[in-house]
Amino acid sequence: MEKRALIAVAISLAILVVYQEVVLKRLYSPPPGQTDNVPSSAPGPEVPSAPPAPPALEPAEAPHAAGRVEGRDITIDTDLYHAVVTTAGGRLKSFQLKRYRASVARDSPPQEMVYVTSGEYPLGVQLRGKETLSDVGVLYQADRDAVQVNDGGEAALKLTGRLGDATVTKTLTFRGDTYLVGADIAASTPTLFSELGVTWDKAIEAIPEKGLLRLYDQVSLLQGKKVLHETFEKLAEGKIVEKDIQWTGYDGRYFIAALVPQDGEATRVWLKQRDHTVETMVLSPPTGGRLASHLDIYIGPKDVDTLEVVGHSLSRAVELGYFGFIALPLLHGLKLSHQVTRNYGLDIILLTVVIKVLFIPLTRQSFKSMKEMQKLQPQMAKIREKFKEQPDQMNKEIMELYRRHKVNPLGGCLPMVLQIPVFIGLYNALSHAIELRHAPFFLWINDLSAPDRLGTLALPFVSPPGIPVMTLLMGASMFLQQWMSPTAGDPQQQRVMMIMPLMFTFMFVSFPAGLTLYWLVNNVLTIGQQYMINRPER
Repeated sequence: MEKRALIAVAISLAILVVYQEVVLKRLYSPPPGQTDNVPSSAPGPEVPSAPPAPPALEPAEAPHAAGRVEGRDITIDTDLYHAVVTTAGGRLKSFQLKRYRASVARDSPPQEMVYVTSGEYPLGVQLRGKETLSDVGVLYQADRDAVQVNDGGEAALKLTGRLGDATVTKTLTFRGDTYLVGADIAASTPTLFSELGVTWDKAIEAIPEKGLLRLYDQVSLLQGKKVLHETFEKLAEGKIVEKDIQWTGYDGRYFIAALVPQDGEATRVWLKQRDHTVETMVLSPPTGGRLASHLDIYIGPKDVDTLEVVGHSLSRAVELGYFGFIALPLLHGLKLSHQVTRNYGLDIILLTVVIKVLFIPLTRQSFKSMKEMQKLQPQMAKIREKFKEQPDQMNKEIMELYRRHKVNPLGGCLPMVLQIPVFIGLYNALSHAIELRHAPFFLWINDLSAPDRLGTLALPFVSPPGIPVMTLLMGASMFLQQWMSPTAGDPQQQRVMMIMPLMFTFMFVSFPAGLTLYWLVNNVLTIGQQYMINRPER
């Protein structure tokens, strides 16, 4: 019974890990009722007081937007990023993060947050009503040629363009100490429009090589207190989300580009995928007879501390799972340790040691219970042999044996169960910590967010190529740990337990090196504890 309980715990832990990594990140879709599907009988755009019908949200290109214009580039430089705004359409052309590289290579360029291989650059404007006007092809006039902002400073860039008989102004405000950009957009027009839309078109990135990540792999949105996710493939029919919009945008594991409307209650969001391009449009109704929209735009890392300072509940974009209340303190502890060690590999080791020390009482109780169960094995074997044809009586006799010797058959299992939330919390913290991205450890491990590989030898089931040295060491340590554990149960159950190291090795071969390092160190410490506990008493 003891071994069966341990098997159940180990398999449950494996399922939870795979569930977090595969199901939640790849297959999750919002529960029904959180996102409104496009209604087929919504009122038409000819009624100014009502929102346009979803069919009218299909882009309608104005006559003046049919051709392309050559604009000039306005550069924006701050301590955190270098950006480019083009006067052709008044769009954001580039946004490079100075503190993050595109790849692990030392000579890699800064991480680019705007990729356009199809569609338009971000921050387009549409005026929607009986007709739709788009500023595609509009040549804006800029009030300056460049923007330079130092830490703590602030500067604004004003763009002015004509859409038919409408004058549109875009005022972008940049600060030197944040990735947040303010956007005030207004339209002065004698024509009655029912909504002003601000768009962010994003080309769907090609599927990267196995083991690598897309910069953005989903559309995310915070409606009220609920974070919604949509994969790009699910947006072919279009989707509208209305009321209480806190923010919307694109994100991946480490970065996010989010539009934050000032009046989320009156705002609605239109999501659509077409021709390898995803469009997110924030639609705002007129207020006080004025067609205008104020947005804050965050383009940067999914760093918990940074997002908490920015506000707008953007820190909800960092998904730490059901045990986030455990994962967040562990992540803060990791960053606190880094101020001393300057090496996140050492920080993971130290954090693992601290957790292991805190769980010493539970671990001791677990091993003690397992040893007590081991002492009863001869008597349990006799009971099984005697009552092998009477399973009910056999179980009754075994339970009586436990009672006489005051042994709890779950005593070795419960301490492990209590540790599972911490294991999962630390797993989530390490999985989503942007601090581990491109963070070196030692020797060949130059990126704790990528699988560990030594060399380029091609091996079956191993991608990218190379020898997963640390993963193999982890599997070996787990095998040794199982071999040293007190045995309880029949030989068949023991053989099943010895398969677990192979299963975990296979699973971890594609996991980030930071997670593998944690599991390896945890195994080594557990082996040390087992050795101390199993020493013969003098």
